[in-house]
Amino acid sequence: MIAPLQRLATNPLIRPSDISFVKASGTFNPGVTVDRASDRVVLLVRVFEEASRRSLLGLALSSDGERIDEIWDRPAVARDAPYEQWGVEDARITYFADEKRYAITYTGYSRDGPRVCLITTDDLLSPSRYRRHGPRIAGENKNCVILPEKIDRKYVILHRPMPRMVCVRLSSLDDEWPAAGVPLVGPLPNTWRSSRVGAGAPPVRTEIGWLFPFHGATTIEEGNVYSMGWCVLDLKHPEKVLYVSDAPALTPEAPYEIERNAIPQVDMANFKTGVRVVFPQGLVERGEDFLVYYGAADVSIAAARVNKRELVDSLTDAIKANKGGAPL
Repeated sequence: MIAPLQRLATNPLIRPSDISFVKASGTFNPGVTVDRASDRVVLLVRVFEEASRRSLLGLALSSDGERIDEIWDRPAVARDAPYEQWGVEDARITYFADEKRYAITYTGYSRDGPRVCLITTDDLLSPSRYRRHGPRIAGENKNCVILPEKIDRKYVILHRPMPRMVCVRLSSLDDEWPAAGVPLVGPLPNTWRSSRVGAGAPPVRTEIGWLFPFHGATTIEEGNVYSMGWCVLDLKHPEKVLYVSDAPALTPEAPYEIERNAIPQVDMANFKTGVRVVFPQGLVERGEDFLVYYGAADVSIAAARVNKRELVDSLTDAIKANKGGAPL
């Protein structure tokens, strides 16, 4: 059995009513990392503006990862570029220790559709130092993460050309990122990921491989339910999948993970049994635990914890026993 995640007692961590600079109907899908200068957990929060029906990114801080200490009274990333006119959405944050900089991948939405975009910075708490690199992948695409270390002197990118995750390598983040890559994990009929999958949080290095949470969704006919699973990639050859959850590690069950009423940020026709969403985008280490941060019901932000040693040991046993699910 894989070590289970335990939802934080402080959930939801951030609600729409916590945002002061705009009337929000959603605060969800956060990019999360630890600020290396202050050792605080930083959350780049997707804030859905009720009036404009478009998103931007707010910023929140937590000392212990379990309680929010501060939420900025201004946006961290507004819709400033043409490729963001319809929304800035769903950030992920990777820290490159050898470069002492952060890479923020996010979805820029415009008349050209959703595009994978990139910001880099050496200071997460100074948006004036954020450098936009623009869309990085040709065509509509979302759910992109970057490994925190180069492999064979190349960056490793995991992204989602619908409906599966692929792996690509490139020499520079300023190069055009390939739209096609080595398939990693895809949908499987009649399972918790029957319709599509996508990368969740940037992977972290463990002794057994690159560990990261990913999301899977069922078909609209099955409710379009979003759940979270674990994936482990080989350390030296991340194109090789060592483990993938055959059952969800976290699925919508708590009241704040299920929204039955109509909300502006989703098309309710796509959610026949209500908005049932666990959408992971952040994975950080705090003490002896991993903390997974996720969007809950496309409304709020929540988190769950698991002991690092117990999780790695249980995944090790599963890999040795060949008990992981089928990636493709």
